[in-house]
Amino acid sequence: MDTSEIEALLKPRVEQPLLTGYFWGKFSPQKDKFQAATCVDISTIEYDDYEWLHEQLESSSAAYFDEERKRHYYDNGSFSYKGSTECVAEGIYKYFAITFTGIYFENKWYILKELCFYGYKIDINGIKQNLITRSDTAGFWEQSAFKPYQSITREVNGQQVEMRNIGIEDFSGNPYLVAILKQRKKENVNHPYTQYFNEEFIIPFFDKLRIQNPDKYTAFGMLRFNYTMIFPEHKKYCIFCAMVQNSYNVSKLNYFVYDILERNFHQWIYFKARTFSFNCFYGELIINDLKQISDWNDLAFLDSSRTLDDVDFWDKYVFAKQDNKFLYLQEV
Repeated sequence: MDTSEIEALLKPRVEQPLLTGYFWGKFSPQKDKFQAATCVDISTIEYDDYEWLHEQLESSSAAYFDEERKRHYYDNGSFSYKGSTECVAEGIYKYFAITFTGIYFENKWYILKELCFYGYKIDINGIKQNLITRSDTAGFWEQSAFKPYQSITREVNGQQVEMRNIGIEDFSGNPYLVAILKQRKKENVNHPYTQYFNEEFIIPFFDKLRIQNPDKYTAFGMLRFNYTMIFPEHKKYCIFCAMVQNSYNVSKLNYFVYDILERNFHQWIYFKARTFSFNCFYGELIINDLKQISDWNDLAFLDSSRTLDDVDFWDKYVFAKQDNKFLYLQEV
């Protein structure tokens, strides 16, 4: 009964090709969680019809295949591993299965989809049996995927160090499975946005400054591949950072603010700009500043999908006014 009920639940929520080979599903005793699975003999389908969808899934793995056949050797003796499409084409992978793990939370079903390829060392019946018996494990419905995320600690140089997951922490209190899906969605929105914002606004702005005042603005140093950005989820304004060099080879960490609605730029001067005789990796400098007035206290924030949604941060330290004039914003 569970199998057909879960199939009916999945059909309007999952792309139909992903349900090819659906054979099993099981609810938790409270029916607020489930696991289900498909299993497909690759020789019975056109894999090209599935490749793109597989690339969109949350994770993929492989098992029961010939490890040696997956290696591509080069003349110098080194090797690389073949991709999934190549392994399918060469028959290294014979089957694939998709596992759906769901939890009902905030009045909706959150469904994690995981792909696994299998080689010749197991047959389709063995794969199905493995997938079915997985949920029979004691405590399966109480595993960490269904509980709020908790960071772990490891011993480093004799001290216990917290191993944080900054992106997942954004959804603390949510079941870990839900937090994974929410964080992945936020990352898929925010990372392309930062690329767009860099190309559309920041780089032209810096080009204009350099052209208008080449002695003051000789070069703008990125932290990594783009200029670092700090913005709230609504994205109505944004802080961005650069190590700015002048014609005397003196560099300063500068913060700038762009207001999307007002369409204007300012320099953010809450922190006193420090000078350097060289360009450096300045991520720690940014965090040392931000942690004084926000909860951004780890370098990992700068590379994460996190948004700075503390209203007090923006109202008190960025857009604060006195006599109708900005206290910490200076026209550029």
